[in-house]
Amino acid sequence: MLVLGVNFGFHDPSAALVADGRLLALAEQERFSRRKRAPLEMPLDAVTACLETAGVRPADVDAVAWGWDVDRFDPPLPPAPHLDPANALPAGFDAAPPVTPVAHHVAHAASAFWASGFPSAAVLIADGQGEREATSLGVADESGVKLLATYPVNASLGHFYRGAAQYAGLERGASRGEGKLMGLAAYGRPVDPMPLLTGDGQLALDPRVRVPHTADTRSEMRDALRRWWTAHTFPYVSGNTAEQMAYVNFAASAQAALETALVNLAAQARQLTGQRRLVIAGGVAQNCSANAAIVEAGHFDEYYVLPVPHDAGVSYGAALAVAHAEALRTGAPFRPQRLDHAYWGPDVRPEQVAAALHGSGLRAERLPEEELLGRVAAALAEGRIVGWYSGRAEIGPRALGARSLLADPRRRETVLRLNTLKGREVWRPLAPSVLAERFDEYFEAGLASPFMNVRAMTRPAVRSRIAAVVHVDGSARPQAVNRTDSPRYWSLISAFERLTGVPVVLNTSFNLAGEPIVNTPAEAVRTFLAGQLDLLVLQDRLVTRPEPADPGPAG
Repeated sequence: MLVLGVNFGFHDPSAALVADGRLLALAEQERFSRRKRAPLEMPLDAVTACLETAGVRPADVDAVAWGWDVDRFDPPLPPAPHLDPANALPAGFDAAPPVTPVAHHVAHAASAFWASGFPSAAVLIADGQGEREATSLGVADESGVKLLATYPVNASLGHFYRGAAQYAGLERGASRGEGKLMGLAAYGRPVDPMPLLTGDGQLALDPRVRVPHTADTRSEMRDALRRWWTAHTFPYVSGNTAEQMAYVNFAASAQAALETALVNLAAQARQLTGQRRLVIAGGVAQNCSANAAIVEAGHFDEYYVLPVPHDAGVSYGAALAVAHAEALRTGAPFRPQRLDHAYWGPDVRPEQVAAALHGSGLRAERLPEEELLGRVAAALAEGRIVGWYSGRAEIGPRALGARSLLADPRRRETVLRLNTLKGREVWRPLAPSVLAERFDEYFEAGLASPFMNVRAMTRPAVRSRIAAVVHVDGSARPQAVNRTDSPRYWSLISAFERLTGVPVVLNTSFNLAGEPIVNTPAEAVRTFLAGQLDLLVLQDRLVTRPEPADPGPAG
């Protein structure tokens, strides 16, 4: 059974194609429209990309699933074009089956559970909000997903944390501030009071934070939190970007409150379900420090955090939920695979690479693979910054060795150069990719994630060797690179290790300030030129700028 899952209506529109429960392709609309998070857009390009990647036609699709059930909203949402399923599918779907809605947190839970490969698990979902709930605890097994406890939108952890980022002046334009707040927290101490009440099955805001339950609970909650923080924390000049480093204790306090809440929720999930395994999803699961706190608390034996835990992942979860329900009803095959890598995005054709290079003025060489990897590794060891565009794109918010900017992790000056190139604050950390078999030599972590979504502590003995990827508190956000799942990227890091003795490269997303990760070869070439990168790998080609022409003898 071929199911197309879609997410649309709010932000992070996406599409996913699932055959008998197995993921074939997932694409995010922002990569095509070039608007970060693509708010209110329909996933038309994403749907087309999934069909092309899988080599199927609209007529081959048996069912369409949507990762929201808008009829569950209370109060109801008014009709709007961006909420109309008829607008969500591109041309060619004239005879498409009806769109089946799936409750938002059920879609999140389905994506996390079926991708984990676990036979059964407890489920923790935390985000800004679903239709009626913002946090859900549940259990999943071969019979499906069952939510056992939910918490309302006016106690949303996602809205709390984003509100804190906005209060600290970290959100500007399309650039969200939650990741910045997490990075800033490492500089401070959790000394400011926070209005989250957790523990003993409780998740609520301090009663003095009065949030009415309205259609715009998100804005009401953030306004109420701003008033509370103004009255109870250090008298910051709220939203003043010039005072950002004054917010370090505020950031640390918000991060600590979030972690405490999530650890308590994980403990409650264990009590409710008796399960030994936990799967985590929702936008809050993008907080790698909070994920690490959950793992380190030790309430479970095994953990899985999806590579696409935010709303772009509910297209996948909705498709799984519908495919599973049909399998129970009819006995149709349902064989979901564990997602051990994130390379499920669109691929590119050789002619796209050739077209991107044509007329660019760049020099492109086709080299034997070993020679190409050796030259790239040598360039990295010499301190150059490399644009790395290889294979199918990653899904999710992290660059994981398919659409990445790579650099030498030994050079601290690399942080300043890359953050300046990308328009990032200079105090923000950059991440390492490490050979999976060498992970424990460099990092201490309860979970060696291939998705860069669980914080680790760098071992003190090696911090000076990888100074560019160690945050001020000694932490890092490592990606464990497995030879089986990412053979080319693994081979590059191995080549770098042979030259330097370090089995780690610095890895950040291949994009400029305010842009999504590059999607096409043409975008990679444009970013290479605009960002003054030193070297570009474009699939099987090594791309450089031409050498300056010889001016001839002086005089």
